[in-house]
Order: sequence, then C-alpha cells, then structure tokens
Amino acid sequence: MSANPLVSISRKLVKLWRVWRERNTIGLLKFLYRRSLEKFRGQANYQKWVARECLTRADLLAAQRAIEGWSIRPTFSVIMPVYNVEAVWLEKAIRSVQNQIYPHWELCIADDASPKPHIKQILTRYSKLDPRIKVVFRSENGQIVAASNDALALATGDYIALLDHDDELAVNALFENAKLINEHPEADFIYSDEDKMDTAGKRLDPFFKPDWSPDYFHACMYTCHLGVYRTSLIREINGFRAGYDGSQDYDLVLRMVERTKQIYHIPKVLYHWRIIPASVTAGGEQAKPWAYIAARQALEAMVARSPYPGWVEAAPDRPGFWRVRRHILGEPLISIIIPSAGKALHTSEGSLVALENCIRSIQERSTYRKFELVLVDGYDIPDSTLAAIMQPADGSPVANVRLVRSEEPFNFAHRINQGAANARGEFLLLLNDDTEVTTPAWLESMVEFAQQEAIGAVGAKLLYPDGKIQHGGVMVLGGNPGHAFHGFDGDHPGYFCSNLVNRNYLAVTAACLMIRTEVFHQVGGMDEIFPLNYNDVDFCLKVHEAGYRNVVTPYAQLIHYESLSRKPGLQPNEWETLNQKWSHYFAKLNGDPYYNPNLSHREVTFELW
Repeated sequence: MSANPLVSISRKLVKLWRVWRERNTIGLLKFLYRRSLEKFRGQANYQKWVARECLTRADLLAAQRAIEGWSIRPTFSVIMPVYNVEAVWLEKAIRSVQNQIYPHWELCIADDASPKPHIKQILTRYSKLDPRIKVVFRSENGQIVAASNDALALATGDYIALLDHDDELAVNALFENAKLINEHPEADFIYSDEDKMDTAGKRLDPFFKPDWSPDYFHACMYTCHLGVYRTSLIREINGFRAGYDGSQDYDLVLRMVERTKQIYHIPKVLYHWRIIPASVTAGGEQAKPWAYIAARQALEAMVARSPYPGWVEAAPDRPGFWRVRRHILGEPLISIIIPSAGKALHTSEGSLVALENCIRSIQERSTYRKFELVLVDGYDIPDSTLAAIMQPADGSPVANVRLVRSEEPFNFAHRINQGAANARGEFLLLLNDDTEVTTPAWLESMVEFAQQEAIGAVGAKLLYPDGKIQHGGVMVLGGNPGHAFHGFDGDHPGYFCSNLVNRNYLAVTAACLMIRTEVFHQVGGMDEIFPLNYNDVDFCLKVHEAGYRNVVTPYAQLIHYESLSRKPGLQPNEWETLNQKWSHYFAKLNGDPYYNPNLSHREVTFELW
C-alpha cells in the first residue's frame, strides 16, 4: 500500500470536531493554542538538551581509555537490510557505523535485489574499503524479513544491533552498549532512547523511554531503536519470521522476552530515525499501513502462546497502538472494599451521600456481576443511607453488601485491612466512597490484568467532575509521589499515548486499586503507620519490591470527588516516614523505573529538564 495523507488529515479533523462539540469555539482555540505551545516548547527544550549533551573531545578520549580497561569487548553485528534507498541516506547510515568510537563491530548488509544501480556500487565500494563490512546481494526481492535473515546469516558477533538503511547510529551507540555489557554480562536484550532527524540533519521529537514495561510494550513497540540482542538467543528463536514484514522486530522481541528476563534500558539517545516519506514511523502513521497489520498479527500470535488467552483490539484513532484483551479465567468473586465516613457530595442531580452515589453507580452500571461490597465505617454512615443501601425501596434485601464497623479513629489503611480480613473474594478492589463508575466494563478491564501471575496492583483512570485528570498513574521522583499529567484534560494523549493505553507505573492510587487477595496478604496488607496519605504508594512499593509489576488501565474510568471522605493535606511526618522506610529501595531502583531520568522531576508531565 502507498501512503495516504488524506486518511491522517481526516482523523485530525474528526478530533478537532469532537473538541469543538464538547468545548465550543473558545475551547477549541484554547486546545489548539495549548498543543502548539507544548510542541514549540518541547522542540526548543530539546535543541538545548542536544547542545548540552553533545560529546566533547574529552568525552571521546575518556571512552577510548575505558575501552582499553574493559575485560569484556563484545563484537556487535549491525544488521542492515537494504532496498532502493537514496544514495545519500545509505552512505550516511554506513558512515554512522564506521564512525563508532567502539571499534569491535561488523556491518552485515543484505541488498534485497534493488533495481537502482547505485545500491550495488555503493555497497561494493564500502565492503572493499572496510573488511568489517559484509554484503550479500539477493537474486530476488523477498521483503524485509528475508533480507534481514540473510544479513543475520552473515553475523559472527556476540550481539545483534538493528539499523534501517536510511537511519543513523549516534557515535557512542555501540560504546554505551558495550559499557552496559561490561557492567551486566548477563544482558540479553538492550534498548535505548531515540529521536528523529530531518533531511537537513536537525534532531527532533525525542522518545525518552521507561525501563522494561511489558504492558506498555503490548500497547506499542516502544523499545524499537536502538535494539541490541544476544546473537545466540536470536538464533535460538530462529531469527525473523516470514509474514511479519514491517513489524518483524516487534514479533522478534515478543518472542525473545518469553525466553529471558535480562532486559536493560540505556536512557540515552543512541539512534536517529530519518524523516523521509518512505519511513514507517518517522514519516508518519500512514507511510506503511501494512506494518500495523503485521504488528497486530505479532500481538495475536503472542496472545495465542500466552497462558492468558484473549484477543487484540486497535486503539481508537491511534494507528500503531493496541489493546491486548484477556478472557477472564473462570468467574472469580471480586470483593469491593469501601471505607466510608458517610459524607455528602453535590452532583448535577442534587446533594446526596457520596457512598450511596458510589454504590448506585456500581450496581447500575457494572457489566461484571460477581462482586460483593464490603463497607467499612466508624459508625458514621447515616442510618438513612445504610437503609437505602441494605434495603432498597422494593423491600428485597441486598445479598452482596456487608457492613464492617470500627470504633477507632479514621485510618484508611486500617479500614482497608479490616475490609480485606472480612472479604471472601479472590480479588480485592480498594475503592474510595467518593468515586463514581462511568465505564460499565471497568471490573473486567481490571481483572484482565489482576489475574495475571506477574501483575500486582491494577489502577484505573480517575477524572475530576470537570473531566480533568486526577489519576493516571503515580511516579515517585526523588521520594516525591506525583500523578502523571494531573489536571490535564481527560483526553490528553500523554507522553507517546501513555494516557490512552495500558501502561506500567511504580504506583497507583488506592482510590481505585485491584489486586489478588493472596498478593495483598503476601505483602502484609496496608501499613497503618500511614493513616491518610501515602498508604497506597507504600503498598505499591511493597508489591513492586516483592517482584510484581503494577499497571494502570485507562479502559476503567471513574469520576473522583476527591477528599470528601477525609480532610485534605499531609499529616505530621508522613512524607518523612515514607522516605525513611523506602530510602534503600529508592537507592536500589536509582529513580522511578517507569520515568526516564532525562525528564523533569519538577512536574510529572514528561518534559525535559
């Protein structure tokens, strides 16, 4: 298929029409202004960042001295399939390998029967000039998978690195990978950050990635370039597979990570996508739509191999982004634990008790029906509210609601623990009483993750009544927890669509948190030294330290009328207690693994320092 810019333009027009319909003309103008300002400010900051991070002569000399002292000097086989690329870009790609400050490499090139005569001339010339450059000329065109496998057959190095024929490696790309391998000889798969480069050589649109995030990877092929893989493992899984042209590396990694957990991320920009019309990602989302078809097939094949069967859906209006669905295993009981003080809230329907509004939204909107409600209060829920909840107007008793009472002062962690002790479900859902369900399949969306053995806490997307983001994941930066894109519009895509797809985070809010009951008890429940704040961050850190990963799904959405059940603000020493308790783990993690260290710690908006 050829590129179709009209499809991309039509999608953007539909988006703008939706914004105008929801926010009127003034709102649309504000939306356009803010997005333009964000883009301009981001590009200006990146140019400053590029200038600041530019390697000096002293840096290069230090790198050469470091190489001399290494006990491990791995050889990298750079794999490059070639087809009909313009001479200028092909030569720049080759020279970017030749210019590497790390010398132990070989460039393995397979030309896929390019009809343009300059291809053979260039490749033959460079192979004669540098014995590290190996070339094979295919007799017939076989697409990128066939060419990649032919290039792979030439490889004799310890690790494979993938390079497209019109892109460039940063001069320190192989050096940084060799440095990491010396620090972590067990590394099987290494990926780095990347950016784009226009035809004038200007760098733009950086992607500063998180450390290994399986659920975000299932939403998009975010590791991409530069990808470096242990050669023996690549050969063990039989290299690139036919039928996945355009997303052959996505399929490769999906299979590879099933064989190894030794995955490392280098938070440095080591690869530059060339922005030209023929490029799949850098040239725009419609450059090669068949690549997205192959990506979906790769995910479907992964799901078929998984112990959690399911299917794959395309993310709405976001080509290249996906939602992996899982069938719920059996019909497990979910215990929804709701601590409550019986406070009132004001909605468009008038004033009512928050708890009653919360439960009504659960009972009326949830499509998954096997749940119980465990209410925990301090004898402060009004009798009229209890009567409305426990005995509806039709007189029939509600079988799935139970009341647990406490005479102690309000302590959120204690009340959650009380509720968990009285819960009968296989899953616990911790839920604030000042929330309101808006997506009917919210429970299914969370159970799909919580049932998976490797997953701990599962969070939802919470919005304020005005539609702004309250919670979409918690980062812990320098010991300071913060909600990603807090206060932004609910439909803001976030950093590389992270607000619109499933994504891993270090912590999620206990205002809506699901977890397997066995994991809750394994980590000792909630720590009651945090009566009001940080109990959820502390809990999620315990879960993460125990070896589970946490995830937020935007497909479970609720309104959060925040802080109705308790007084806002920190209690004495809460922040200090959190940091003292977890200083050892913060040091071990060396920062939040799901937030790139190049990004600002002042606000969790994924902007550069």
